[in-house]
Amino acid sequence: MVPTADRSGPILLIAAARRILEGLLTAWAAVSLTFFSLRLAAGDPVASLLSQGLATSEQAESLRHSLGLDAPLLLQYLRYLGRLIQGNLGVSLYTQRPVSKVILEQLPNTAQLAMQGLLLAILLGLILGLASAWLRNAAGRLAANLAGLSTSLPVAFLGILILWGCRNLYLLGQTTAISPNLLAPLVLGIASAGPIARVIHSGLEDSIQSPYFLAARARGIRRGPRLLWHALRPALPAAVSLLALEAAFLFSGTVVTETVFSRPGLGRLLVSAILQGDFPVAEGLVILAALLYTASHVLSDLIAMILDPRLRRAG
Repeated sequence: MVPTADRSGPILLIAAARRILEGLLTAWAAVSLTFFSLRLAAGDPVASLLSQGLATSEQAESLRHSLGLDAPLLLQYLRYLGRLIQGNLGVSLYTQRPVSKVILEQLPNTAQLAMQGLLLAILLGLILGLASAWLRNAAGRLAANLAGLSTSLPVAFLGILILWGCRNLYLLGQTTAISPNLLAPLVLGIASAGPIARVIHSGLEDSIQSPYFLAARARGIRRGPRLLWHALRPALPAAVSLLALEAAFLFSGTVVTETVFSRPGLGRLLVSAILQGDFPVAEGLVILAALLYTASHVLSDLIAMILDPRLRRAG
């Protein structure tokens, strides 16, 4: 019989290949859905240029022919997939610049916002999750309520609420200790901390009710940091998986937060591209989001399998 340690490498490779294939199929489905929905719902993007007086009829026809928009929809789709395989995302209909450059210009703004929000989410999620499951007092109940409130509040409402509070403090002559540049990351951190805290809370609750934990308590081992770490370890795979998905969500474009706080980034770029009918930019952003979700899904599954051998055998 082959030892488990010798089988873990091939199992992880097979699981990674399976997750990558599933992710690529998901990305293809997302790109295809975006391609057809934009064209069927918004119509001809060149007509938007004409209505805004940005092009003459001759220029519009020339642009429509150069972009292949006068071809049947199925042929446009096949050509688009061919360019996509070659790494060509096309050019913006409004700026005539490569879509990849347009996205790369806004990527650092969203990356900075996402990193700040993710760090705050990890910190707040750990504090609320550990306190709600480990503390058997009013502080634990308060942490559980805060985690539930964080999960239920919409991001837009939370952002507007924070802006309203800061505005009232300013009108009253009070200054806030929070920098204006940290308000948007704070909203993202609070919104993402709730699910992380709930996952950690659920995993800790299961560990506390497990036989090994009850046996340790029966032998007189106190509820200290060492016992907390042993109880927390089984909850880490699910928390890591959720954290990877939250990171992909934040990096792929924080549409609501960037709109509420008027910050440049991928989120506002996506909104403007959809409203203007700039199909290549919108499709490029969807491709980026799909690839980020694919990478995070594969990475989170592999980390979970490494932390939990049971998932490795099931994968």
